[in-house]
Amino acid sequence: MPAYLLDHDDPEALFSRLQRVVIHLGLLQSEAVTDLDITFRDFVILATLRKEPAPHRLPVTRIAEYVLRPMGSISQALDRVEQAGWVERAPDPDDRRKVLVSLTDDGVRFTDAALASYGDTRKRVFKRLTSAELKSIDASITTLLAALDADYEEHHS
Repeated sequence: MPAYLLDHDDPEALFSRLQRVVIHLGLLQSEAVTDLDITFRDFVILATLRKEPAPHRLPVTRIAEYVLRPMGSISQALDRVEQAGWVERAPDPDDRRKVLVSLTDDGVRFTDAALASYGDTRKRVFKRLTSAELKSIDASITTLLAALDADYEEHHS
């Protein structure tokens, strides 16, 4: 690793290290879904729905909010996963202006397989860290994520 990335007194080096983490995560995420004929960004939508209790349904606006993607990008992604048969869109019975997205049975099966593949990839990396290291990283990342979320809200609301 270049020496400038190891400078712990330089805030710019911290962002450089974080960018390197982002690059590594992107490579691992792509690897996890490469055999599934889906992009990781589209997989995240399915995984977000799968984490919801049955019937694994959310309004489109909530999905966009959760995955930090603009509505146009979400609509295109939903078109792709709907054409694959993994989700269905329907008007919200309580508010016809809203659209609800639900995983289909095929979508649940597909997402479970993709989650297993992604889990295997994560485990491969996590086995290189101790339990204490993982807890420390998690606590720090949670703090950083709160700051990033607050910044995002402030500048994109």
